[in-house]
Amino acid sequence: MVLTYNKLHLNILNYIRPVFSGLFLLCTICLCDSFGFNYKPNISEIKIIGLSKTKHYIIKREIQHPINMPIDSSFAELDRNRIFNLGLFDEVSWNLVPLENGNAILQFSLIESINRIPPLIFPSYDEEKGWSLSGVLLIKNFQGKNRNIELSGSIGGQKKIQFMFSDPWIVGNHISLFMFIEKKSYQHLFLDRTVGISTLRMDLGKWYGEKLKFRFAPTISNRNFTNDIDTLSYNHFIPEIKLEYDSRDIYWNPKKGVRLINKFVPMIGENDFFVWDQSYSIYVPIFDSKHDITLALNTTLKKKWGHRKDVWLSYFGNSFNIRGWDIPELNKNNLLSDSYRFGHEYIFSSVEIRKLIIPKHHSRFGFLNGLSVVGFFDGGFIFHTWSKIKDEKLMGGAGIGIRIPIPLLESLRVDLGWGLRERKFSRSPVMHLMIQQKF
Repeated sequence: MVLTYNKLHLNILNYIRPVFSGLFLLCTICLCDSFGFNYKPNISEIKIIGLSKTKHYIIKREIQHPINMPIDSSFAELDRNRIFNLGLFDEVSWNLVPLENGNAILQFSLIESINRIPPLIFPSYDEEKGWSLSGVLLIKNFQGKNRNIELSGSIGGQKKIQFMFSDPWIVGNHISLFMFIEKKSYQHLFLDRTVGISTLRMDLGKWYGEKLKFRFAPTISNRNFTNDIDTLSYNHFIPEIKLEYDSRDIYWNPKKGVRLINKFVPMIGENDFFVWDQSYSIYVPIFDSKHDITLALNTTLKKKWGHRKDVWLSYFGNSFNIRGWDIPELNKNNLLSDSYRFGHEYIFSSVEIRKLIIPKHHSRFGFLNGLSVVGFFDGGFIFHTWSKIKDEKLMGGAGIGIRIPIPLLESLRVDLGWGLRERKFSRSPVMHLMIQQKF
C-alpha cells in the first residue's frame, strides 16, 4: 500500500513539475520585464502554427532569427513583417513558449487569407473606362508555394482577356518570375480614338539583400489608335529595367521606411522614345507607435525623350496623381480648354496623414476587419517638355479618405477630394475609388 501511494505521488509530481517549471519561467520573464532586467532565454526551436495550405518552407525561408541564441525581439518582429508581407496571411504574430530547461520556443501564429476565387462574373468599375461586366478565376498561393494564377476578362467599357502568373521565389536565391499576356480595347479617354493593345511580358527579378531589388522585364507590345480618319499603329520591343529600394515595415499600410523606384522604359520600334519614371516615398511615424499615426510623403517624376504624339499624352486628375478632379471627358476639347492638365512629362507630390483606427484582423465570424483614415494633399505640374515647367501653375487637390483591407487585393481605397487651381478650391468634391494605397 505504501509503495502504491509513493508511486502515485511520484507520478503526480512528474506530471505537474513541467507545468510549474514553465509557469516559473514565464513569471520570471514577466518580472524581469517589469523591473527592467534583461532576461533573454535561448531559442531552442522555431515553430509555425496555423498552416493548412501553405508549404512550411515558404515561411521558414523568411525567418532569420538564429537557433540556440538569446531571443532578439527586433529580429522576431522583422521576421513577422517579412511573413506578413508575403500577402498570404490576414494575421501574423509571435510569442515565446517557455520550456522546463530554461530555453524557449519562438512560435509564429498565422491565419491564412482566402486563396481562391472560383469562376465569378460581376460588374466592375474603372474611373477611366467606366463600367464593365467582368469575369475572373483567381488562384492565390497555388500548390501552397506562393504562386498566383489569374485568368480574367471583361466586356463593356473595356473589352479584355488576360492571363497572369507570378512566383516571388521561383528558383535560386530569391529570383522572381512574373508572366503577363493581355489583349484589350477601349475608348480613349479624351481623344476620339479607339485603343487596341496586345501585350506579352516576362518580368524577372532578383533581390540583393533584404531591401534592394532589380527587375528586367522584356515586353512585346502592339498598340493601335483608330478613328474614322486613320489608324496609328505602334509595335514596340520594351526591355524595361527597374531598380527598387524598399525598407517599408508593412507593405499594405507602412508605418516607417522608404521606397525608392527608378524605372527605365525604352520603346524600341516605330517612332522610338524613352521614358524614365521615378518615385520616391518616405513613411515617418508621428508621436509614438501607440498613436498609429504616420506621415507619408511621395514625389513622382516622368522624363521623356523622343517621339511625342497626342495618343501618348499623360494627364492630371485621377486617383494616381492629383485627386479631387473629374476625369477628362471625350469630345470636350480638353487639350485646348484645359491644356494645363495634359503633357508628356510631369512632377507631382503627395502628402498623407494616415491614422490606423482598427488594425487588420479576423473577427470571430471569420471576416477580415480593419480601417485607416487619411487626410491628403496632392500638387504638381504637367507639361510637354521640362523647359516649360516655369510657365505652369500648380494643379492640386486635397481631401480625406479611408482604407479598408480586403482579401486577395490588399485594401480598398476611397478618397473624397477638392481640386485646387489658382489658389481656389472647387466647390464640389470628387470621389475616387481604387484598389491599394496611392503610394
